[in-house]
Amino acid sequence: LWRNKGFSAINIIGLAIGMASAILILLWIQNEVGYDQFHEKKDRIYEAWNKARFDNRLFCWNTTPKILARTLEHDLPEVERAVRVNWNSNFLFTVGDKKIMKSGNMVDSGFLQMFSFPLLKGNPKTALNDMFSIVLTEKTAKSLFGNEDPMGKLVKLENKDNFTVTGIVKDLPNNTRFDFEYLLPWSYLVHRHED
Repeated sequence: LWRNKGFSAINIIGLAIGMASAILILLWIQNEVGYDQFHEKKDRIYEAWNKARFDNRLFCWNTTPKILARTLEHDLPEVERAVRVNWNSNFLFTVGDKKIMKSGNMVDSGFLQMFSFPLLKGNPKTALNDMFSIVLTEKTAKSLFGNEDPMGKLVKLENKDNFTVTGIVKDLPNNTRFDFEYLLPWSYLVHRHED
């Protein structure tokens, strides 16, 4: 090693770079293979897709008519529960003097029972039952309420409606298809369209 310092340095640096690259690739593969694998009911969860033919080409996309969820539950006994998830929406949240834009989803009340996002506070069976309830991620709760306990506190949405915090979800892992900072009940989406 000491006699051929240059040659030794090249070999050691090459070996270190090779090992670091292999470890990073293995970690990336592990992350990809573990994508959404933390859900307890993952072997029974399916995503409904739409498909249609345009110009003799088949196209598929993961949006479906809103009525599909209730229709599946009603017409197919194999379907235990169907949960709708709306596209991400950005809303202005106000708590006291704080005004923060957050991105999240409107979901059916059974969302937290179907998917295993751990609730740090609140009950997954009831957290989204009320039209004016809201579930926040840890990070969002901290940005809105600081170190105060957010449970039962009010958040104003778009300077219009007040929502009661009914649950706090642990911050999402990076290997999930979901990317929300809050969850609102689907019933509120229906209410908004009726106004």
